[in-house]
Amino acid sequence: MNKIKDYDLPSVRLSAGMYALAKLSAAGLTFMLVSLLMLFFPHEGGVPEGWPISVPYAIYAYGLPAALLADLLLRMFRSSSLGPSLVLYAAAGFGAGLWLASEQGGEAMTCGIYGIAVLLVFRLAQVAGERQPLLLPVFALFIPLLCLLLL
Repeated sequence: MNKIKDYDLPSVRLSAGMYALAKLSAAGLTFMLVSLLMLFFPHEGGVPEGWPISVPYAIYAYGLPAALLADLLLRMFRSSSLGPSLVLYAAAGFGAGLWLASEQGGEAMTCGIYGIAVLLVFRLAQVAGERQPLLLPVFALFIPLLCLLLL
């Protein structure tokens, strides 16, 4: 007789892996959307006017940790609705923009506003990735590799 009971608990490794894949996918999709948006604004060498560093570096080095912090706070507050998450992501985006400005020497308010916009796009990209899980590997793996090859 089998003494191990069947529990309907998801694997911790699988949950953590899917979370990481979703975050990397959101960063890749955000990079693609911001890059497409940059086609309509003046920029030189992948750096928009007013940004002290390149877009992929800003998204992966500053936006991704801010999004992780926002998710942690959402988990602590046990909120899953879109409204509070957008407010928290906007606050985290402003913080990421200020962090970027303090480390890279940009204008604080400009970087803060850009940070809000990028983190809101990040959150919406994450929601889109959750609704279309087959696209997660494309944006999580191939977009960063494409970034590394082209930059």
